[in-house]
Amino acid sequence: MRVGNNAAQGTSGGKVCGVRRAGLPPRISGAVVSGAVLCGTLSGCGTGEAIYTDVSLPAERAKILALLGDLPGLPDGFSVRPRDGWQPPFRSADENCRLALDAAAGRPPAQDMRTHAEVSFHGAGLGEVAGAGVTSYGGGAGASFDRLGDALEDCAQVAGWNAGKGTRFASEELPIAGVGDDTVARRLTGRLNGFPYEMHLVFVRAGETLISVVHAGVNPPDPVRTEQLAGAVTAKMTGQAE
Repeated sequence: MRVGNNAAQGTSGGKVCGVRRAGLPPRISGAVVSGAVLCGTLSGCGTGEAIYTDVSLPAERAKILALLGDLPGLPDGFSVRPRDGWQPPFRSADENCRLALDAAAGRPPAQDMRTHAEVSFHGAGLGEVAGAGVTSYGGGAGASFDRLGDALEDCAQVAGWNAGKGTRFASEELPIAGVGDDTVARRLTGRLNGFPYEMHLVFVRAGETLISVVHAGVNPPDPVRTEQLAGAVTAKMTGQAE
């Protein structure tokens, strides 16, 4: 179930994602970076109509990578030069958690997918890293978003295949401002190979584009920076970045 974009306020005055109050679900629907309708570099304004149907898929992927390589609005301390896409530091034993982590690592739901591309950015914090992925669909982005949103919400406890090595996380809702047409976010807090570690997972749908953002580190990532990352990627992919 989703609520309208004026149902609650997030950390930057937008929609709140992943915060559960009485009658308020953690997924948010609406249109908007700063109240503006997000119109399409990769897709139309929520019409589900991709704009790259007249070019080859390799060219479309190259365009996505070029856009991800020039992201204004990245939080301070992140490298401006992207690296290869983010990969999970462990393999989840839970199917729902694994589906969400795999999607963020460049293995999104494949039905009706046209192409996808991923990059990562190193931050200034201890072990801080961010991953951004963009998948364009020829229809069905909403269904893929719903599938990933359900998987995230059902991912309550996260453990590696060999939990005895000290890899285990608890999952909770992450309150951040929503962007695009739909947003869902979770915070994973626990230990990675015995060391403290925290990870934020965000999925955004903008028309027929599905965006994933990961923000992780040994020091707890700042949710405001996570929100800024999601906003920067979505704005760039939808032609709203300055």
